[in-house]
Amino acid sequence: MKQRDDDVDTTTPGARPAQHAPRGRASLRAAPAPAGPFRIDTEELRSRLGELHPDDEPPLRFLPELDRLVEAVNTEAGLTREGAAAVRERLLSALSQQVRLSALAASDPGTPTPGLTHPVFISGLPGSGASLLQNLLVEHPGVDSPTLWEMLYPVPRTEDLPGRRALIGRARAHVETSRRHVRPRTVGRFREATRPGGCHQLFVNAFQSPASGMHLRIPRYLRALEASDLTGAYAFHREQLQAIASRIPVDSLVLRAPFHAARLDDLLRVYPDARLIRVHRDPVAVTTITAGVSTGLRRATSDEVAPRAVGREWAGRIERQLAQTMRAGRRLGPDRLLDVRHADLVSAPAATARRVYRFIGVEPAPAVLDNVRILARSTAAPARPPQRFEAADFGLSAPELRERFGAYIDAYGL
Repeated sequence: MKQRDDDVDTTTPGARPAQHAPRGRASLRAAPAPAGPFRIDTEELRSRLGELHPDDEPPLRFLPELDRLVEAVNTEAGLTREGAAAVRERLLSALSQQVRLSALAASDPGTPTPGLTHPVFISGLPGSGASLLQNLLVEHPGVDSPTLWEMLYPVPRTEDLPGRRALIGRARAHVETSRRHVRPRTVGRFREATRPGGCHQLFVNAFQSPASGMHLRIPRYLRALEASDLTGAYAFHREQLQAIASRIPVDSLVLRAPFHAARLDDLLRVYPDARLIRVHRDPVAVTTITAGVSTGLRRATSDEVAPRAVGREWAGRIERQLAQTMRAGRRLGPDRLLDVRHADLVSAPAATARRVYRFIGVEPAPAVLDNVRILARSTAAPARPPQRFEAADFGLSAPELRERFGAYIDAYGL
C-alpha cells in the first residue's frame, strides 16, 4: 500500500517518549500558552487535583506525555472557552483515576489481581462494525465487556449504589454531548453508558490515546504517537482493566479499540496470550465516516474546524494504520487472529457471531443466536432515514480513495 503524508502537519517533534518512571506532582509544569486565551494550564490541574485528593500524594505517571499532549492542545486545537473547560475536566479525571488506582493497589497489596488470560481484542475503525460485533457477542452469558461508564471511570470513588448511579449519569451526559454534534447521522447507535465501551478510554488516562484525534485537532502529536512505543500505555491499560475485571466474573473478556491491530507488537508485550479480531469494511466508507464523526466531535471544542482538512488528515492516518495492520497480522496464526467482514456481519449476523464464538472458545446456545438476530435486526432499521456522510463533504474522492486503498481492498475482498 502506497504511503502518503497527507496530515495537515506531518512534522514529528522530538524523539521517542521517555520511559514512564513515576514522578511527583511537582513535575506538572505549565505548558506554553497558545495565541488565543483559551488554554490548558497544568499548574491549575495540579492545584485542582490537590483539592480533590487532599489526603493522597501518590506518584503520578505519564507526566511527560501529559506535557506533550497539553502543549499540542494549546498550540494546535484552537479551543473555545467551553472546549478548554471540557478538555481540562477530562485531563483532571485522568489524573484522578491515577490517584485512585494507586490508592486501590496500596489498600491491600496482598490481594491477587485477576489473571486476564486470553483476552480478546476487537480492532476496527469507526463505522467498520466493530462496536456492533462487540455488542452482539455479549449476548452470550460467558462473554462480557466493560461498559462505557466503567471505561470512563475504571476506579470509582465508591462502590455504593448512589456513587455508581452518579458515574452512570456523568457517562450519559458525556454521550449526549457527543451525540449533539453528529446527529442526525447514523453513528454511535451502541454508544450508551451501560453498553460495552471502547477500551481506548483507558489510554486517555495515560495521555496516549491515538483516538484523541477524533475529538481534537492535534496532528503533530498524533503523528509522533504513531512512532511511539505504547508498551507502557498498554501496561497501564492492563492495570486499569484488572481493577474493572475484579468486578466481572466472566470466562471471556472482549475489548475494543480502533487501533489495536496496528499496535500489535505493543499489545502482545503486555498481553502475550491475547487473541485479535479485525473487522474490515470498504475503507472509502470508513474514511468518510471517520472524517464526518471527527468533524462533528471537534466542533464541540473548537470553532476552527475545516471539514476538508479533517478529511485529508484522516485519509492519511487511516492509510498508514491499515498498512501497519496488514503487516502486523502476518505474525499471528489462525488460532490467534480472526478476520471479519462488515458485509458478512450485516448480512448474516448469527452465522458470523457463531464463527466468532468458536474462535473465542465458547459454544452458543440457540437462544443466544436468536438474541443476536434480534439485536442485529433492531439496529438495521432506524426510525428515520439517516443523513449519510459523503466523501465530497470532506474534499475526498471515492475513486481516488479506492485507488489509494487498493491493496487493502483486494486483500480482504472489500
